[in-house]
Amino acid sequence: MMRLTLIIAVLICSLPAASYGQKKELVELGRDLALLQEEVRSMNKAQSDRLSDIEATLKSIQEQIAATSRAVTVLDSGMRKRMEDSMTRPLSGVTTKVDTLSQDFGFIRESVAEVNSRLGKLDQKVADLANAVKTMQAPPAPPAAYSGGGATTSGPPAGVSAKSLYDDAMRDKMGGNLDLAMKGFTDYLSWFGDTEMAPNAQYYVGEILYNQKQYDGAVQAFDKVLEAYPKNSKTNDAHLMKGRALVKLGQRSEAEAEFRSILSTAPNSDAAMRARAELKDLGLSTSPKPPSSSKKR
Repeated sequence: MMRLTLIIAVLICSLPAASYGQKKELVELGRDLALLQEEVRSMNKAQSDRLSDIEATLKSIQEQIAATSRAVTVLDSGMRKRMEDSMTRPLSGVTTKVDTLSQDFGFIRESVAEVNSRLGKLDQKVADLANAVKTMQAPPAPPAAYSGGGATTSGPPAGVSAKSLYDDAMRDKMGGNLDLAMKGFTDYLSWFGDTEMAPNAQYYVGEILYNQKQYDGAVQAFDKVLEAYPKNSKTNDAHLMKGRALVKLGQRSEAEAEFRSILSTAPNSDAAMRARAELKDLGLSTSPKPPSSSKKR
């Protein structure tokens, strides 16, 4: 552009004889060229500024990408650490939670077992009929006051059946009313101690005492399950809970004998699985061994 402007200026100077109109046109052409040059310079500057802005934007984006990458790296490292911590955290409380759930669902299991067994047994109905006959012959004396676990000696009040008394005691136990449940089960054992559900009632007496941290009484109650009602549906559970009570009392060898008796007589039962967990918690081997005789309390 500068060269073309110079050429036009030279032409104007070299044409002295040119007409006035021609000179005027040349001057206007030179002015137009100067304006064109200015516009070209403006466009070049605008493009340069735009390129500078684009470069600054790209640089900012790169910095943001780098910062995001660093944040992702830190987050990934934190997640890996948390996952490793969670996978290596001891699971010592799992057994206790499983046992708690087993006790919570005990009422459901016992209700189903009761329905199945009553299809072929009528012993409680016979007991109820016998008590009804006694009631018709002579009015029953009022039951003795509950003394915290002692069995009463009089017969059941009128209208009290073995099934209703057992079900009420179970509902009290599941509802957390342990004192009422204890009275219900001990009354059941006093009035219906020779019926089908008597071993269960005796077992739940021991379980309530265990939950109340009365471990000596719990051991005695579980011993009654094993001695007065041999080979019943609660035998394995009674051995297990007796072993746990003995652990609480610091009698590790006696507790081990109870756990190993389950492994010996019922190695594939749920109680055996929990007995192995108890042996592991005591730091003992879970391989089967002949059960040693436990001390009776």
